[in-house]
Amino acid sequence: MRRKFLCGLAAFLWARGLPAQPVPARELWEFPLGAVLEPAALAAEPGAGFWNPAASVLSRGDRWRFGVASLTTGTEQSVDGQLISAAWRSNTGTTFGLAVARAGIAGIVRTDTDPQGLGDVPYSTVLVSLTGAREIIPHVTGGVAARWRQGAVDRDQRNAIAADLGVVVHDLPWRNARIAASSFLWRPSREIEDRPAFLAAVDARVLGDSVRELRVGYSHNGINRGAQERGAFVGTQYDRVEARAAYLRTSAAGRAVSRIRTGLALHYTRFVIGVAREEGASGLGPLYQFTLSSILR
Repeated sequence: MRRKFLCGLAAFLWARGLPAQPVPARELWEFPLGAVLEPAALAAEPGAGFWNPAASVLSRGDRWRFGVASLTTGTEQSVDGQLISAAWRSNTGTTFGLAVARAGIAGIVRTDTDPQGLGDVPYSTVLVSLTGAREIIPHVTGGVAARWRQGAVDRDQRNAIAADLGVVVHDLPWRNARIAASSFLWRPSREIEDRPAFLAAVDARVLGDSVRELRVGYSHNGINRGAQERGAFVGTQYDRVEARAAYLRTSAAGRAVSRIRTGLALHYTRFVIGVAREEGASGLGPLYQFTLSSILR
């Protein structure tokens, strides 16, 4: 999502004592950890409902899903993130999920009156999500999430609790269309300070069937009083191989940038391996993501 010079931003917030941000490092959850291949509102691999709790539902006959993701910008002053998740479908049809994610900036140099570096300034965040989701009525899945978030900048560490709701309308009769929406990091009555996000996406099949298909869609990720990301995406599957691409435009603080995301996913027996790339902005360089997930029956 929004790309700013996060290294300078982190140092600025640290120097001012974070007067307007109760929990540091909120900006790091604007990076699409686990959601470069898919729109965040629809992302099921490998996040177990990390972005949209309703997307975590396992199909009938599947018992467990495990997943990991790693993201990095690959520059000297880089942003990196890691995600590990697990989801379990109970006999009642409800899927319960757990996801633990971390993101941080490396290379923020501490200085004093002497420009010589005195070490790095830590700037990182951890997010733990517990989710529950199930099909409410045919073609409609709902989910809820409870989240614990910790942010750290230098010696200042703070945490907060958030709760989110999500819905996915799927397998519609017209073009097998899907519609998804969810909140992310919502703290009631703290919307101005914590800036929750609203995620939405819609797509439909334009060619093929469930094994060989071409889908097109549109996504929107909007942060309260922050960046607004919108764009079209396309995905195709041919047997075991999936290819995806998205053209996104993000506007924030009177500026707008455009970029492209591309990725491939390979389905092999019960495993899905994915690699994705996003063109960088704001001097951070390209973003790369690796994902791995597995289904157990």
